[in-house]
Amino acid sequence: MGAMQILVEHDPTPIVRTMATTLRRAATAPSLNSKLARMRGVATIKSSTDPQSVTLTFDRGTVHVHRGVAVNTDVVIELDLATLNDPTPPKPKITGAARHPMFALALSKVLDPPRGTWAEAADTFWNFASSGSGMPTGMRVVNTDTGDSHQLGDADGGVELHGSAHWLVAVLSGNAILGEEILAGHLNFVGALQHVAVLTGRSIEYTLNGGY
Repeated sequence: MGAMQILVEHDPTPIVRTMATTLRRAATAPSLNSKLARMRGVATIKSSTDPQSVTLTFDRGTVHVHRGVAVNTDVVIELDLATLNDPTPPKPKITGAARHPMFALALSKVLDPPRGTWAEAADTFWNFASSGSGMPTGMRVVNTDTGDSHQLGDADGGVELHGSAHWLVAVLSGNAILGEEILAGHLNFVGALQHVAVLTGRSIEYTLNGGY
C-alpha cells in the first residue's frame, strides 16, 4: 500500500470501518494507490434512508475517515445503502461534483476498487476466513449462471455456496454479508447451520476490516 495512510476515528462506527476497508482495498491497486496519493478534498457519504453518514478527508497520501457530515464537505453522495449491491442500484444524489469535477471523478474510482472474478474473490475471502475458529475445512462455490464450480480448501469440507456471479462477487469481495444474502434468497447454502453462523461472522469481519 506504499505510504498511504487510512486513518479512522476512535471507536469507529460500522460505516466508518466499511469505508476505511474499501479505501484500503483501493490502495492495493497500483493505479488507485497513485490516485489516492494525489487526492485532496472532503467527501461525505450519507444514507438516504437512515442517519448513517461518513466523511472522508483526503490530504495527498492520508485519508481521515470519521462519522458525520463535515461543514467543509466538497462533494456529498446521498444514496440508499441497502441497495448498493443490487445489480442495477438507484443512482445516488451527488452535490458538489460540478464545482470539484476532478475530485469527484477520482472519488468515484477509489470508492469502487476492482473486485476480480467470482473465483478470485472466493480465493481472497477464503485466505482471510479459513483460519477462523469453527470454520469448515473446505467450501465448494458454484456459479449458477454457468454451472462452474470452484473448490476452496478440502474437497470433503461438506459445505457449498451457490449463487450468480454478481452475488458471489458481492459477498466474497466483502461488499455484502453472507448470512443476509442467504436470507434474502440471493445465495443458497448447503451445509450445517453452525457453518452458516461461522461463515457469516467471518463475512462481517471481512466487510468491516478486510484483513488489513
